[in-house]
Amino acid sequence: MMYPSYYIREGDLRIPAMGRANIVETPYVAGDVETTGLSAANGHRVCEIALLRFLRGTVVDSFVSLVNPLRSIDPGASAVNGITDAMVLRAPTFADLFPGILVFLGDDPLVFHNAPFDLSFLHAEAHLAGGAWPGNPVFDTLRLARRTGRFRSHSLPVICRELGIGDAFHRAESDAYAAGKLLLHLTGK
Repeated sequence: MMYPSYYIREGDLRIPAMGRANIVETPYVAGDVETTGLSAANGHRVCEIALLRFLRGTVVDSFVSLVNPLRSIDPGASAVNGITDAMVLRAPTFADLFPGILVFLGDDPLVFHNAPFDLSFLHAEAHLAGGAWPGNPVFDTLRLARRTGRFRSHSLPVICRELGIGDAFHRAESDAYAAGKLLLHLTGK
């Protein structure tokens, strides 16, 4: 899966379509999804989504919701994220949420930790909803963390604990928050 390329040099974002911008002064949306299993290609679905808009290192707006995946949540996934079938039974479907998600995202750059995983689900869900996931620039904090060579593990909880970012993980909102803050640490801001 391809997503727009970017460069970060001395805390400045360099995105071909946007030019150069300071990461702190550029609004960006950090996101995360929790899923019913590990593979969108195998029919697994989103069961929670969180999108947090950051500006100057602070969350200034959010879009967070449980999602009815229209299928059961695998026990292994539920053991990791704590989301049960009963919790999502009366939640809106992704198709119900999709128009609001698109409005919320606008043209802002997106931030995910392990972007290909989240984007595989978001692209599949957008397709099932009769639309397409937008082509906003994407920053992958996993990719950035690997480039530093600083961390013993590249999992979001391990990196964030080493940096003192967050203390709860494996729910969409807390992971989106951690990814958004981690971007600032990895760019030296």
